[in-house]
Amino acid sequence: MTKALKNAYRQAIRWSLAGSTVSAFFQFAQMAVFARLAGPEALGDYALAATFISFLTPVAEAGLSQAVVQADRIEPKQLATLAWVNWILGAIILFGLWTAGPTLSDWFGRTDLPGLLLVMGGSLLITPFGAQYSGLVVREMQFDQVAKIEISAWVFSFVGTFWLAWLGWGPWAMALGFLLRNLVVTIGFIWVGRRTNPFNLFNISSLKEVAPMLRFGAFELSSRWADFFSNYLDKLIIAKWLGVAALGYYNLAFTFLMLPTARLGYVFTRVSFPLFARARLDRVQLQSLFERPAREVILLLFPIYLAIALFSRELVTLFFGEKLLPAAPLFVALGLAGLVRTLCTPFPQLVKGLGKPEYWLVWMLIFSSVLCASLLLFLSLNPSVQSAAWSRTAAKFAVEIGLLWWLARWCGLDFVPVLRFAAKVVLFLLPVVLLTWWAGFASEHFWVATALKSMGFGIGLVVVYRYSSLKGEVRKLFENFSSTKSVS
Repeated sequence: MTKALKNAYRQAIRWSLAGSTVSAFFQFAQMAVFARLAGPEALGDYALAATFISFLTPVAEAGLSQAVVQADRIEPKQLATLAWVNWILGAIILFGLWTAGPTLSDWFGRTDLPGLLLVMGGSLLITPFGAQYSGLVVREMQFDQVAKIEISAWVFSFVGTFWLAWLGWGPWAMALGFLLRNLVVTIGFIWVGRRTNPFNLFNISSLKEVAPMLRFGAFELSSRWADFFSNYLDKLIIAKWLGVAALGYYNLAFTFLMLPTARLGYVFTRVSFPLFARARLDRVQLQSLFERPAREVILLLFPIYLAIALFSRELVTLFFGEKLLPAAPLFVALGLAGLVRTLCTPFPQLVKGLGKPEYWLVWMLIFSSVLCASLLLFLSLNPSVQSAAWSRTAAKFAVEIGLLWWLARWCGLDFVPVLRFAAKVVLFLLPVVLLTWWAGFASEHFWVATALKSMGFGIGLVVVYRYSSLKGEVRKLFENFSSTKSVS
């Protein structure tokens, strides 16, 4: 990695970390408050509506903000055209939600579902006008502005959700919080983007001029759809097979599976995307850019996912209340699944940076099929929410690691050094896991056992990261956060 790219990487990492850390705090606080005030059925109702919205929202965005980042050159007229393409797609989807709402309500037996879909789907008419500006801001690596916008959006969303949940609005509190967050994000990116890259929405180009970006966006959209099937289709199956209360428990644990990679892992991978795009013709530099964030997310996230599994009962009891303790075993299964998910984090940005989103599409279609097959098998043998959680963990360890190796080879990169480093970290953390697990049996008192486990995990982690051969890697990780060099 060249000196200029190192400086750009470190500066962007610092701001990205700030934005993701604070956003993760408010996202977690929002979920904790909502779970305590609303209960598992309201959690399930919101999760069901959010599943459909998560599938349809990428259609409106159509991968075009990512195309703006990856494009070699972009004109104001093209940006205006892309914005209107996004808006038209959003309007079509919102109309589809309005017409399909009653049918979905009958199928799942949830009367609030049509209204929740329309409220959350309202963001489809808002976000298109900020999507292109968000691509421009990321393209120019203005991650300080991205961080400020993210934090503001989550603060507003948390306050709105807390207030409405306190008033007894149930799933509507989260739905309106979702809409508010997207509104703030859109306003923020328009405000920042127009200061440096203004464009006239009514001065548009022909579709032919944006055809390459539409093609890139189509593959990006297809990839995100495939990602949806791997991360959300199981929720629809669980809701229909086991009911919305089971979905509420599952979604709570699933949030902890997604949150570390979506917030902390994304600190590194989001910064890597524009760097991958710059270095895509230099395989030696690309390999270096690929390995560095992969190693850093492993060092950062492996202890977090192991802590989620080891402290499952404590997390649920302290933050969500004892009435949601049936979700604790799911935290164990999905916490272990998070180890493999960590290995996956650099790949979406890598293939987009290479300009080959179709690679990720094919990979996700294959793995989504594996996940669904595993879920159906496990549920047919034991129809329970715990079985559903373990089906995902089994698929990740049995199949996903091999598929990641294959994808890396397809991109012309070597995944073996990353796997070796991951195995090394697991080996060093294993004594910490055993010490923490054993400490939980030292006392039957909840607070004493929690304190002993926390001490064992914390001290063990410090010893491993400070006095083992991982010390040098940890030092490099923290250099990203302490560097004061500016972007070259």
